[in-house]
Amino acid sequence: MSQVYPERGLHEIIDRAQLILTSWQAFVEEHPETQLHPDLLSISDQVTDLMAAFYLEASEIAINHSPVSGLATDMKMVKKNRMI
Repeated sequence: MSQVYPERGLHEIIDRAQLILTSWQAFVEEHPETQLHPDLLSISDQVTDLMAAFYLEASEIAINHSPVSGLATDMKMVKKNRMI
């Protein structure tokens, strides 16, 4: 089994996850058509929650393995009026 280097590239993963998550929220979840369809909105909320969980997990790994991790510690995301 190969050795895992969790700190390599985590800043890129965190940045990309944040970019995709905020894009998803802005262009899909908040789209008027999504808002009109409860089933789509429910699925969209689940997608957002999973992406946010991925972002937060990557951030935790970065914090625990990298002494300097501005992206992980300074980034704030808001989902429907609550802090993630």
